[in-house]
Amino acid sequence: MQQPRPVPGPRTPQEAPTGGAAPLAVGKLLAWAEAHETRFVARKGEQARLLLRELRGLYAQAEELAQADAEERRLEEQLAELRARKDKLRPRRKTSAPGYDQAAVRAWARGAGHEVADRGSIPASVVDAWREATGGAQ
Repeated sequence: MQQPRPVPGPRTPQEAPTGGAAPLAVGKLLAWAEAHETRFVARKGEQARLLLRELRGLYAQAEELAQADAEERRLEEQLAELRARKDKLRPRRKTSAPGYDQAAVRAWARGAGHEVADRGSIPASVVDAWREATGGAQ
């Protein structure tokens, strides 16, 4: 018959965990290392704490960046919706014909001594002169 093992008492920070013990929480492990009598172990505990602090900072930055990316996408979607709504509300420019034959007006204008471009809009004064001279006939 086996004798029961004695129930261990609370460990002091300097005691090393036994091989079969459950893993220590990170905070407890760091406290154990930093309080250890061996300077090497204590230094490793300090280094681990510093690295964990740095990792927490990097994690926080990554989280903040992810939130900023999500907010940026949401705002871009809202902006696209707003631009589409503005486009629907804007009055449309008229693209209908001017109501006269531009080639005929240009030919008359050149024959009457007016300077007109080969393309583009014809000055209103030239169109008015053409209408007066021809009665607006096509």
